[in-house]
Amino acid sequence: MSAADNKGSQIAAAMRQTGYRRLILGFDHHEESRTVLSIAEHVAATGQIELAGIFVEDTELFELAALPFSTEFMIKTRRRQSFDLPCVERELRTHMLASHAALQQMARRAHRSFSFRTVRGRLLRTLMQEASAGDLIMLRRADKPWHTTAIVGGHSVHAPVLQVLPPAVDEAAPLAVLGQQIAQELGRPLIRLTGSTAEIVETTAREVGAALIILPLELLSEKPWQDELELFAERVPSTVLIAGIPAQRRLDSDMSKDYSPA
Repeated sequence: MSAADNKGSQIAAAMRQTGYRRLILGFDHHEESRTVLSIAEHVAATGQIELAGIFVEDTELFELAALPFSTEFMIKTRRRQSFDLPCVERELRTHMLASHAALQQMARRAHRSFSFRTVRGRLLRTLMQEASAGDLIMLRRADKPWHTTAIVGGHSVHAPVLQVLPPAVDEAAPLAVLGQQIAQELGRPLIRLTGSTAEIVETTAREVGAALIILPLELLSEKPWQDELELFAERVPSTVLIAGIPAQRRLDSDMSKDYSPA
């Protein structure tokens, strides 16, 4: 076994020991949401975890389409078009099929099993409701590629991983270990914040050019985060990985077998 293969095996084993077993990928009608796949492929292959794609039909679109005389202005073509329920349904179906196809191709490359389904709601809150023990949630809304190089302190560096931890968290806690392993696999520096607000996280992410933000689900479930979730998801310039409650740890021999989806 080569040194690179040995390192990859060690990282995969360490990530399995954290208790995270499934990566939920959130998609919506924004094309940018599919750019999450480029970094998700690394996380899924390294951690040897399953993939679950969830396409969220934004309830606000249906509310707007139900209003009388609704129209949509197309910036690229500078044309107006009708904006009604059939139009919204067609557009969402187009984006849903594109998201499903993109996830299927990525799962084949990563040799991971995957599932895909559609629900209606608001993106981040819906994904949080769908998560259970052992799940990670990943979503993206910004259009800056995750592999960019940031300028920090006047020097060019690989865009770092920004991890937010609850107060007084132990270094050996699954969430802390997860951040270390992902940053190591991506070959990027790790920056940590403790108990920060959504505004501080967003500002810091912009200042350091963060490629990935890792957040604990428990922090997002508390105020004032609850009131800022949707705005945060729309404004933050980085891919976001939300770590829920780890599942009970299992031996490698108990892990389900991986397969490349048909």
